[in-house]
Amino acid sequence: MAGTDSPIIERRRDNAIVSSDPACLDMDVIYGFLSRAYWCEGIPRDVLERAVRNSLCFGVYIDGAQVGFARVVTDRATFAYLADVFILEPHRGRGLSKLLMETIMSHPDLQGLRRFTLATRDAHGLYRQFGFKSPKMPDRLMEIIDPDIYKKPREAKSNHPTTASANARTSGTQPANPKKILFVCIGNACRSPMAEAFAYHLGEGRVRAWSAGLFPIGWIPPETCTVMEERGLSLDGQSSKGLEDVPVAGMDLVVNMAGDGLSVPIPAGFRGRVIQWEIPDAFSSDLETNRATRDLIEAHVRVLLAEIQENADTDSDDAAAAGAMPAPG
Repeated sequence: MAGTDSPIIERRRDNAIVSSDPACLDMDVIYGFLSRAYWCEGIPRDVLERAVRNSLCFGVYIDGAQVGFARVVTDRATFAYLADVFILEPHRGRGLSKLLMETIMSHPDLQGLRRFTLATRDAHGLYRQFGFKSPKMPDRLMEIIDPDIYKKPREAKSNHPTTASANARTSGTQPANPKKILFVCIGNACRSPMAEAFAYHLGEGRVRAWSAGLFPIGWIPPETCTVMEERGLSLDGQSSKGLEDVPVAGMDLVVNMAGDGLSVPIPAGFRGRVIQWEIPDAFSSDLETNRATRDLIEAHVRVLLAEIQENADTDSDDAAAAGAMPAPG
């Protein structure tokens, strides 16, 4: 993502250079350090590669070899989160971390943000030099954190609470072949998670639903969670996912909610149907805008489920009629 729509900037000092060019990143170096770092020890390489791919990344290089890294998760308009900052130990004490931070803070896509956050255990002094402070209202901050997430079996992560609770509700009554629906938007942070939750809740076992983003941001905004809770639906535990995290080829129906002329890449072997919904993106908007988007999505989901049920009834009637017909001849 960062490599296609962000300017590439560089800052040099002596034989050191900081660059935001994703083509220069050395994933062996990045994974070698972060897989042992205290904040993400044991992170699977494919997870880290996806995180890097969907972030604005900065590499630190000495004579062409990577010696440091940082990434920023951002909407490039209102919010940013600084993560995975490191300088390899043999190169510390040379001012490289300050050079890295100077480059990050001067990037054109990170100007005029309403909120820029980070988490650190022992580098407060560095970040204070660039304006970061302890939260003024920590009582307003909330989080879902699982420090052992990378120690768990990978398959366990696909069953987020919305999916699990829906399966529990329909246990024993689910049709033999429920329709598989994938809702896709840009960041998998607002529209598609809402649609997934409504499909599970309103589908009553007739459908199985997934959601994904063309460029997943990795988190669900609190406004999205709040307006869904007003409908009695919890998004707690959901994470922003990419298309590579869901079985696209096996879907009966893909709903493209991305808009702006963005198409969903359909893999070989897909035999389902693709439809387009024009739903305004409420990401980074206020609660009233999120409520309007939520209500519009709910209405679309209800119509879609009614169509699925009507087709299922028609298929049943056709099958019954075919069974009652006399044998030819």
